Amino acid sequence: MKGGRELEDELGFDIRGGRAMVSLGPLSPKRFCTYACAFCYVHANFSHYPSLSADVICDHLSRKAGSFDIVYVSGDTDSFASPRTSEGLDLIEALATLGTDVLFTTRAPLGEPELDRLASISRRLESQGKLLFGCISVSRLRSAPHLEPKPVPSPEERLEVLRGLHMRGIVSVLAMRPFLPVVPSEEYVELARLATPFVDLILGEVWYADKGGLLERQVLGTAGSNQFDFEEHRMDFDNNDAVWKVWEGAHIRDAVAAYCADAGIPFFMRSRPAVLHVREARAGK
Repeated sequence: MKGGRELEDELGFDIRGGRAMVSLGPLSPKRFCTYACAFCYVHANFSHYPSLSADVICDHLSRKAGSFDIVYVSGDTDSFASPRTSEGLDLIEALATLGTDVLFTTRAPLGEPELDRLASISRRLESQGKLLFGCISVSRLRSAPHLEPKPVPSPEERLEVLRGLHMRGIVSVLAMRPFLPVVPSEEYVELARLATPFVDLILGEVWYADKGGLLERQVLGTAGSNQFDFEEHRMDFDNNDAVWKVWEGAHIRDAVAAYCADAGIPFFMRSRPAVLHVREARAGK
């Protein structure tokens, strides 16, 4: 299996490190996503994926079989947000034929019919010895509402989606990504506590801000960035060539990690070790 940056993909998808990352692509030529989260790196130097149908994406990936063991539906847009919820589910259904695990990330307010359809897909994957991971993104609880403007559903609505995934046996993941300097560590711990009864694992992430300052202005506003320490490096989960300003949020990471350790919830800052952990845990049952 090829890893690192060895495998170039002619359609522009990111296939490396054992995973293929795909999406339905930008919502339109002028709008990349239904949502416009202030911190999202897609506003800056992140490359967009092509806008293709589920069948075309699946057919493309099937020709690269053996290059990955999991497909992420993530990346440059929320493929499950209205008006493309059905298309996003079609994509998950198509990917379930590839013989790999499947992971999706969303902020969308999935209802009972959508959750039941995901449950059916999950059972199909389980019959193949594979897993469906449902990652629900919640980056704040009360602070800084400008970070997730409407039509992003409330954190409470998204936690209910997470509960629905868990009830249906889908690997339920709270994606508190990224950690942001305008949200206190206590709020992230509270968010983790609220999700504890119905979460299988929690993911954190550093915040990537562009060197041009667009994301800092959107997130920090008049607070400015001089009070925060940034490192500079490329993304380790995408092939784009930009050098990003990176805010680690170490005090948030440590607070969440301490809570999760006490609560017995697996906590990771990268998704690959999280996936491997769940595979090993499920295989040992």
